[in-house]
Amino acid sequence: MKKFLIAAFLIVYVNIAFPQKFEKRIASSNSDIENLKKGSNSRTWIARGKLFYEIANEPVLNLMAGMSESAYKVVIQGEAVSEATETIDGKTYKVHTLSNKKAYLASEMLMFWDVLKYEIPDPMRKSYEAYQRAKILDRNGKNSKKIAEGLDLLATLSKSTAFNKYYAGKLPESAELFKLSIDCSSDPLVGEVDSLAYYFVGVISSDIGRDSIAEQYLRRAISLGYTEKGDAYAYLGKTLTNLERANEAREVLEKGFSLNPDNQQLIFSLINSYMAQGKDPKDIVPLIKKAQKAEPDNPGLYTVEGQLYEKTDDLETAVECFKKAVDIDPNYFYGYSALGLLYFNSGAKYTEQAVVEKDNTEYERLLNLSDNQLVMALPFLEKAFDLSKDNMTLAKPVIQALKDINFRFRYKGDSFKENAEKYSKLLGN
Repeated sequence: MKKFLIAAFLIVYVNIAFPQKFEKRIASSNSDIENLKKGSNSRTWIARGKLFYEIANEPVLNLMAGMSESAYKVVIQGEAVSEATETIDGKTYKVHTLSNKKAYLASEMLMFWDVLKYEIPDPMRKSYEAYQRAKILDRNGKNSKKIAEGLDLLATLSKSTAFNKYYAGKLPESAELFKLSIDCSSDPLVGEVDSLAYYFVGVISSDIGRDSIAEQYLRRAISLGYTEKGDAYAYLGKTLTNLERANEAREVLEKGFSLNPDNQQLIFSLINSYMAQGKDPKDIVPLIKKAQKAEPDNPGLYTVEGQLYEKTDDLETAVECFKKAVDIDPNYFYGYSALGLLYFNSGAKYTEQAVVEKDNTEYERLLNLSDNQLVMALPFLEKAFDLSKDNMTLAKPVIQALKDINFRFRYKGDSFKENAEKYSKLLGN
């Protein structure tokens, strides 16, 4: 019973003590900047910048990513903790929720953390604004070294916080903190250019649909030589595509690919760009071959290759590609539907030719060829239907083809007639 009471006391003490830690210093700083003499002194604002930096740094003091769980527990000793699990990007973490932050642990290590509240809102931005005010008041430059040191420390803290927000899945907050890091490090008194921060603002902005911002920061990262082995070009290509500037996107992707020919993201992006613009399939196949070499077990690559050969009427090679896709994954819907629809479309072409054919013998020959193709289509379409019947949007072209084939063969038996009615009802529904 005593142990319980002590624990309860610690929880109350910690949760009350934290918000009051900087209260007097904040009040004193507020009073100083309102004072006519002190408020016009650069050192007053340097002290204010330092104060807000300390407030921002307080919740993470002594925490280090990668530290052992036992060392982490020593650091947080005395703080109230509730424990749960949380999955981010497919990885499950043990999560400790403390008075002002969440800590994410895995493999008995502290991986990252997320500060939930500070003593005052947005202390890092307030720190930056205080240092900027100090710069303006420091007319003779006597305090420039201290201001630069403060901004440098703030750049490091905002950047590390940005990464932690990124790992926690809080992308908009992460992007704003990376921007703050850039503002601090690129200040003339510090004189550093953080190309990595530019890259991350660009990537995050692209991921959350802020394409204009993404373009600006990705172009800057690329100009600074930070491309993450070509990924920056892929993200910029995606961004320009979203901005409906397809030609620019293709040019960016081609340049990125020429500099980073092994980058898978670039290869896939370039394939999609070429296909969207109707580029000659022969120009795309070498890219797909390169992608297949890196990902030999990706059935989608063989399906895309087959579709390209189908466009050039090389149906035999297309069939080989589609069959390779379903060999890799026996439950790959797109491989089966591609095979079934290829045979179905081939049969439809023979039927179209037969309709306009005047010679009866040739007419019969074309109809037989059509029937043979449709028979070959059936098992693949039926398999595709089985794999997609719970997704009518996906299944619709398959169902349409199955209805047409069964209707065509309805005179051959009741099963065809019944299936034609079944698929017709599904389309009606």
